[in-house]
Amino acid sequence: MSKVVSVLVRRDGPCWSAWSPQCPGLVAAETTAEEMRAALPDLIAWYFDGDPDVNLRIHLELEVRGVIVRIAQDADAWERQLVAERLGAALGVDSQAEQLRAVRANAAGEVVYVCALPSDQISWLTGQMDDEDDAVVVALPATESELWTLQFDALRRRGEKAPGAGYRPEATFDEIMATFAGPRLQLGA
Repeated sequence: MSKVVSVLVRRDGPCWSAWSPQCPGLVAAETTAEEMRAALPDLIAWYFDGDPDVNLRIHLELEVRGVIVRIAQDADAWERQLVAERLGAALGVDSQAEQLRAVRANAAGEVVYVCALPSDQISWLTGQMDDEDDAVVVALPATESELWTLQFDALRRRGEKAPGAGYRPEATFDEIMATFAGPRLQLGA
């Protein structure tokens, strides 16, 4: 079975940087997105001593109105982009922005929203998280005008719980949404 490696990529000033929760200590920087895209496969292969059995998952992080929005660059990227656009619209409404920012930040002090789909599994999310003191909020489409959000924390350093604790790794967000009465955010003025 191939090893899944999530790589988080973002623009940092004039360059692009990348890191991975599965590759402690590995950080990459390139001047253009194209250079970063080209460098990642070789860099990850080097990190894992040329192991050909690595499944690379790229996640792009963007700053949107004071929060970080993470979008997986996979076959469903366009649907995830729609979630990001809804989130951006909600962040443009003062009362909604206040609610969206009033969540636990990660160790770097950033509020991170992961654009997910109902078919995504918990293991897909936890693979994007650091084991120690990380925090993300998953944002999913609930209806045409609503987002569904749920906070996930990784607090192993304090011994409190692991990411996704309480959920089976193969559980989908659709299953969780069906049983959890989490907060929904109505978009619009």
